[in-house]
Amino acid sequence: MNCKWIAPVVALALCTSCVGMRQAEGQFTVHAESFRIVGFAIPGDDQAAAAKMVKDQFPNATQVSSHSTSADWTSFWGVLGNIIGLHQTTISGKTGS
Repeated sequence: MNCKWIAPVVALALCTSCVGMRQAEGQFTVHAESFRIVGFAIPGDDQAAAAKMVKDQFPNATQVSSHSTSADWTSFWGVLGNIIGLHQTTISGKTGS
């Protein structure tokens, strides 16, 4: 069995697994990414990670918008993304300070 694909997949998973933010003039944008393979999110759920960062960094924030890729098992794109895919969540709003 040829397993040369394992190292690139692991490297891709580690590179895509991040949470970050930008803040300027009372506005913020938080993003989180994860790699999904057969339903497992590596390193964890991107939506939960983005929500936690908003809560930790901006406790008085007003959320204006959010977007997250499908991670369900009931739609075509959700199933396809859960089998193997990159998932991303973005939350934007006002800092409240």
